[in-house]
This record gives sequence, C-alpha cells and structure tokens, in this order.
Amino acid sequence: MRISQLTLGGLALAGAGYWLTLSAPAAAQSAVPDVAFYHEFFGRRGYTDPQAELNLRLGMMNGLTFSPPVEDAVTQITGTYNAGLMLHLAGASAPAGISEAAIELQRSEFNRIANAGGARRFHWNLLPEWDQSGGAWVPAGRPRYNGLSRTAASARFLNYYQSTYPTLFGYLRQPAAERNYLLAAVTDYAPNVYRTYEFGVDRQLLERGIDELGDLSTGLAFIRGAARQFGREWGVDFASWRTTTNSATRYNDAGTLLGGWSASYFRRNYFAAFAAGARTIQNQAVNYRYSNGALNPFGVANQEFADYALRRHPEVAQPLVSTAILIDHNSGFDPKHGLHNQSSAVWYQDILYSEGDYMMDNFFRLAFPNHWLHGLTPQAPFADRNGVPDEARFRAYLAAGGDPRPYEPMATTRWGDNFDVITNRAAASVLSFYKTIILIGDVPVDARLRGDLREWVNQGGVLVMNASQAVAADEDLLGVSLTNTTRSATASRWLPSTAAVTEAPYDYRVVRLMSADVLAVNEANDPLVTYRRFGGGEVLLTTPDHLQNKARQQILTVGEQLLDSMMLRFSPVRVNGPPVEYVVSEAAGKLVVTLLNHARTEWSGEVVVRRPVGFIGVMEYLADQPIEFRLSRREVAIPVRVPPYDLRVVAVESTVAANAQSRGRQ
Repeated sequence: MRISQLTLGGLALAGAGYWLTLSAPAAAQSAVPDVAFYHEFFGRRGYTDPQAELNLRLGMMNGLTFSPPVEDAVTQITGTYNAGLMLHLAGASAPAGISEAAIELQRSEFNRIANAGGARRFHWNLLPEWDQSGGAWVPAGRPRYNGLSRTAASARFLNYYQSTYPTLFGYLRQPAAERNYLLAAVTDYAPNVYRTYEFGVDRQLLERGIDELGDLSTGLAFIRGAARQFGREWGVDFASWRTTTNSATRYNDAGTLLGGWSASYFRRNYFAAFAAGARTIQNQAVNYRYSNGALNPFGVANQEFADYALRRHPEVAQPLVSTAILIDHNSGFDPKHGLHNQSSAVWYQDILYSEGDYMMDNFFRLAFPNHWLHGLTPQAPFADRNGVPDEARFRAYLAAGGDPRPYEPMATTRWGDNFDVITNRAAASVLSFYKTIILIGDVPVDARLRGDLREWVNQGGVLVMNASQAVAADEDLLGVSLTNTTRSATASRWLPSTAAVTEAPYDYRVVRLMSADVLAVNEANDPLVTYRRFGGGEVLLTTPDHLQNKARQQILTVGEQLLDSMMLRFSPVRVNGPPVEYVVSEAAGKLVVTLLNHARTEWSGEVVVRRPVGFIGVMEYLADQPIEFRLSRREVAIPVRVPPYDLRVVAVESTVAANAQSRGRQ
C-alpha cells in the first residue's frame, strides 16, 4: 500500500484532516449585473393600485408584475420609470381560467406593447407555479409515480405536461426572434428547475417562502446550477403566504404582524438571494403601507433592499462558485421541508429513497443544517405535542405582539451558499466552469459524461467519486481495481496520522491499488479514500457505501473531513464562529461576505480573507462605513458581530481590477 505524502494542489495532509492553503487563480473581470426587483399587483388592473406608481417613484422596485388585461395604460405607469414588465398569465387555458383564443389575444397585445417599449425588460410568465402537487395545472390530480423507476417517473411527468398542454409548448418553441419579450416561469420544486429550462424559458424564478415549498439555501444551489447548466438567467419569487397562519403577510397600523412571514424574514432572504447571484427577485402581491400611506415594516425592508441592490451595490451580485455537486437528472429529489414533506421519498414522495437518495439527504443536512425545519415552528407555544401549529393560536400569538422570528427557521451554511447542483446531462462546457465536482447520490455516468469528466480532470479539475458510483470503465481514471467484496468497519484514520476516529458502523467496497495513493484507511488497513493525479487534475475515490453509515443517518466523519477540504479548498474566505449563513461574492476590487444571523442571540465571529494585492481596507456595506480588521502578511482578519435576526455585509477592498481569488475556470 502506498501512503500519499503529497500536497494535493494546496491541501496538505495534517493529522486527521487537511490544512487549507489557499491559492489565487488569475483574476476575472465582472460586469455590473442587470438586477431587477419586481413587485406584483394582482387582479384585474391591479397595476392601478396607487402603491404601484409610488413604489416606482420611490425606487422601491424597477419592475412591475401584472395580470390581464394587457393594455397601453400599464406602460404609461412603468414607462416613466423605465421599469420592466412581467405579464402573469399561464399559457394554457385550464390554469389561466380563460380560453386559448383569449390567451393569444393577451399575448399578442403584450408583444405589441413590448415592441414599443424600447430597451426595457418585458417578460411573459407563461408557467406560473406550474409544477404544484395540486391546483389548476393538475385539475384531475397530479401524475402518480409509485412503483416507477426514476427514469420512468421523469417520462410520465414530462408526458403529462406535453400532452395536456400542447398550445403552451407551441409558445415555448417560438423562436426568440419572433417575439419582443422573454419567456419566464415560476417553478415550485427544486428538482424541476432543469425541466423548465428544457421547455425553453429564458428566465426562471424559483418560488420560496410558502410553507409547502423548500428552503432558500438548498433552492439556491439547484436553481443557480440549472441556470449555469443551460446558460440562462434565474431569480427568486417570494410568496408571503403562510399556510400555518392562513394568511399572507399583514401588518396592522400599530406595526404588529397578523399573518404570513415577518419583514425580517424577507429582508434576510432578499440579501441572501441577491448575494448568491439572483438577477431577478420578485414579490408576490403584498401590502407595503399602513392606512395612512406610511411604509409598514415590510415596506421598509423592501425600500432598504432596493436602495442597496438597485443603486448602491448592484455589482456585488456575483457569487464565487468553484464547486459543483453532480446528481442524476431524473432523481426527483426535493430536500425535506415543512409539515408534509418529511418522508424519505422522491418524486412528490411517491418513490421511497434509494441508498443514493439517503446520501443526498445526508449531504444536504451536512451542508445546510436545519434546512428541513423550513415551514415548521419548532417548540412554538401554539403547537401541539407533535409540533403541528394551531392556526388560531398562531394568529392570536401574533396579534398579542409575539415575536414571529423564532418560528421562521432558516438554514445555516457549513460552506456558504456557494456551490451549484448540476446534473449528469451537463455539457463539457458547463463542467469547465468548476474547479471541483463531487458526485452525490446514484449518478448514472454514461460514455459521454465519462469522457467529458476525464478530459475535465486532465485539464485541471478535481473529481470526487464514491465506489458505489464507479464501474469497471472508471478504473483507469481512479487508479484502482474495483472488487465485488464488501466488508464492514467502525473506524477511519487519515494517513500519515496514527490517530483513529470511531465511526458509526459502515460498509465499504474493497479496492486494489494500481496507480492511486491512499489518504485514509480503516482498522483493517483497507483504503477508505484514494488519490490519483491525472494529467493536470486530481481524482479522489471514497470506498464507504455512499459515504454514510449503515443506518443511513449521516455522512461518515471521514467523509465530512474530505468534503470540508474540497468545499473550502478554493474559497478565499474562512468564517470562524458559531453556525451562520454566509455567501461569498465578488466585484471589481472587492471580495464581499454577506453574513446572515437567524438566531435569537448575537453572532460573534471572524471573517478571514487572503490578503489581496493592493489591499485598501474593509467596509461594511449596509452602512457604507469602514470597520476594524487585523492585517498580517497573508491574511485580513475581520471581527464581526451580527445582531439577532440581522445581517452584515463585509467587503475587503483593493486596487486590483477584480479579486476573483477563487472563481473557477471561465
């Protein structure tokens, strides 16, 4: 057995884990993004609500979402402010509630006003919330997937929409040159974001907020990865409806929340989505004002975010993403959330988890602690012994001035909101964007993808693969021979360390070394992690079955250590302190860390950044004020305090054209 004594491209073995040595690839130029903040005014001529014109005039939004009728009057309001327009109209009769002829009339009118609209943004959202598990898109009930393979479930899903709504797909196939607007969609479930781009939409929004849908952090990883995979634009649609209060966000004139989600919840979600790269953020219809016309807390949160994202710092919506998680295109995996989506099952919870699905669930639990609590109200005084909230008691709690924020759980991030989820249909050009790719779950690797991954590694990529995902055709790349022998173990040990770590019982596949080195072993001295340099890149193989224990409850400690190293390897930032959500982004001469504290206590920690060439200083961008830091030859250490349910935006500024210390290959 050969023990690796190598420094793995910046990761040197040290004890039971890795010591991170940050590298700085060549800088990449970043253009100022076209950031859009849409407010919806729902109902017939909802745009005539005085709040619409007032929000535009105050700069609280730069886009308006409206429902039919489409008429010139809507452009008279938005044209003055050069605002974008989003037509909310399903491109099919049943969900639209009008005939196909009426849809075509509205579409034609929208195309006409878009033609006269100059350079402004015009979008037709013809797929609003199209993938619900109930509702107008599936009036006879959604398709069922029980007993099907994931490939068959995918085929049934697609066939339902294509056969039920042929007119819709006619619109989706219309070439861009034949229309004066972009096609948009609002998608509810994370695994379906790839489908919508396949349908043909230009810009897709992932709906978040409502209890029945998933959390923001896992959603960002899916939607941003899908947008990268298809080369399209993306954003987030925020719904203020909360089923457990049977209400959208409502404040009385005393500033007391009566239902829905709090302004604090939206404020933190806005900033997280923006920092993570959302070019479009949309509010579903909400009231922004008290009866006297003054902004209520929700309106204030919107005004603050719009001032930051549309005027003061639109350039920082460029996240640093060097790692991709590669999954099966047909997995149907939606991260757990809410009261009714906690089953260990995929495809609308019709198909029980496979071993690979448990791996995905355990990975997301590791990456985004507490993400599964979204939509729940843990330990709430208005919940029963099973944790189910009572609507009347919840609303009474709010009306009495109870703080809603402890019962709006949001995920923290082990590695930041800074990796993408792509699928095994991603093209070679998509792989080239990332420095590290990690296969998670049951991922079929066909000859095309195998060849693309091989070339990507040869050109400098770092691939992490599990033995359960590998076949004989992968042996040359992995540098091992895969046997059919499976054994059990209860320990792991990184080499050359002599200290073993006790693991929950796990199974592993025995491999024989060919050209690979060994990084970690178990108590039988069998390899658990192997390493091979291949061309300009590296390949790491893990042998424990799906990198998890036999009970399928967690990623093994050896897996945690490896994933920590892989995720942080190309990050220019370390965040030290208690759990927190953070996002790393960049702009010309700026490296920006957005920290979001979802706890009821103050967060106190430290942001450590590799010292950039031409270092100037550190700013906090919410207040646009300089903050203290400690400077060494190699690093900038910034002590940060974030109040409960609040956020801070820390920016390390330099004179260089762009920091881009870890952006992956362009």
